[in-house]
Amino acid sequence: MVMSREVIADVGVWTAKKRYILNVHDNEGVRYNVPKLKIMGIEAVKSSTPASCRDALKGLFKVMMTTDEKDTQKAIQTFRNHFMTLQPHEVAFPRGVSDVFKWRDRDTIYKSGCPIHVRGALLYNKLLKDLKLTKKYTEIKNGEKIKFLYLDPKNPIKENVIAFPDYLPEEFGLHRYIDRGLQLEKAFLAPIRPVLGAMNWREEEVVDLTDFFG
Repeated sequence: MVMSREVIADVGVWTAKKRYILNVHDNEGVRYNVPKLKIMGIEAVKSSTPASCRDALKGLFKVMMTTDEKDTQKAIQTFRNHFMTLQPHEVAFPRGVSDVFKWRDRDTIYKSGCPIHVRGALLYNKLLKDLKLTKKYTEIKNGEKIKFLYLDPKNPIKENVIAFPDYLPEEFGLHRYIDRGLQLEKAFLAPIRPVLGAMNWREEEVVDLTDFFG
């Protein structure tokens, strides 16, 4: 039997089979002066996660691997506050879009069962026409890269999603209706919860009433 060494790590967290984070000091015989994270099967490495969140997740996992629960909670809150200040295109989910024309409907804009990011693309195209913006912005077509955002239901178009190629047009009047709480939940908080659960940590500090009464 021949066996080879893969990695040497001082801290590791497994959330499921083939889903883990390791703080690696040695990778196949290569010794690191500064430990590097090895992340497998975790949302941080997925291209469907907003870039701002991918970077923050990797930074947070480093904090989790090298510090404690309180520092992790502070890092989560710091990014939560920062996330609320970012531009729409920085918090939107990236996707490739296809079958735009397949799901289009002349009367209802989109057909029943239309995937959410395609629905957002069709709504974008409809708004360009309604607002006479087709000379300023190009419509979304099959095979293009887009981004999509969840919207607060109390918005002018009465839909819960909007997509766009690069930037959300100011003319749509939707910037103030972005559901940043839901964006944060799906893009950042949901991916970290399995890791926090495996470590038996909380994402926020819980106040213990016994602290007030000794």
